[in-house]
Amino acid sequence: MRLVVFGAGGVGSLFGAFLARAGHDVLLVGRKEHVQSIERDGLRVEGVTNMAVRPRVATALRAGERATMVILTVKTYDTEEACRTIARAMSSRPILSLQNGLGNLEAMERGLSAGGWTTPRLNIALGVLSWGVTYLAPGHILHAGTGSLVLGDLSGGRAAKRFASLFEGVGIPTQYTDDVIRAIWRKVIINAAANPVTADHKVLNGELLTDPLRGQAISLMREALEVAAAEGYPFAEHEVEDELFRVLRQTAHNRSSMLQDALRSKPMELEAISGALLERGQRHGLRLPHTERIYKRLLAKQPARASAKG
Repeated sequence: MRLVVFGAGGVGSLFGAFLARAGHDVLLVGRKEHVQSIERDGLRVEGVTNMAVRPRVATALRAGERATMVILTVKTYDTEEACRTIARAMSSRPILSLQNGLGNLEAMERGLSAGGWTTPRLNIALGVLSWGVTYLAPGHILHAGTGSLVLGDLSGGRAAKRFASLFEGVGIPTQYTDDVIRAIWRKVIINAAANPVTADHKVLNGELLTDPLRGQAISLMREALEVAAAEGYPFAEHEVEDELFRVLRQTAHNRSSMLQDALRSKPMELEAISGALLERGQRHGLRLPHTERIYKRLLAKQPARASAKG
């Protein structure tokens, strides 16, 4: 099968590597230095999975690209622009978001519609990934931990089941859900509890398993739970807390995506996680002091954003 991974950073490169190893024709669209390294030396994965593959690579998507399906792994703040580019380059086809945070669906719909796709929602699949993946250097990524991958369609869509079949066929365990938005909220709560703390203190996920950072993560988790409940997605606190620390144990040696961005002096996905919670919390009259404090601290540290492909 011919596939495009648009936004080949850590996650996109890892999934592209699995697909390429299984014999699929994969095009990774990513940053210049990453693309050049893969062209020269191939893509190397180490950690839980060890492999070297040579997928096709590009820094831009060529008009008329003949892909069967597209996997979108850009940062959340680049979602709309990326989808506009994809829609202008190719006609409607299944597209899967493997991204963090809130607002990606709406940004995908805006971008795909602006690029010329009609009824894009029917082609959109949403994924919730809890794996540990670290971008080590151009052409080199670390698979630090394997958690779950949950996929779901929106009303009337069938794209997620096609992606689930694709992933199962290359050895990636996949679950399907009829309520993917609820699954996204659950992941947002986990991310909002863990990622800002790791980025603020520049520590690996495992450092949050003990106090004082454990307490900070729990405080952030509780505020995120309040917002989710106000938005119509209530969760039992003890269940989410158990999941949070299970994920942290599974990815104890991993750098969260937010920490990776902080260490590379890249913009973090603050607006899609902590910022989105603050915005929604304000609509419901909620006070989120812990979230607000860490959001402001991290916002003050990060550089201005530039458009990216990974």
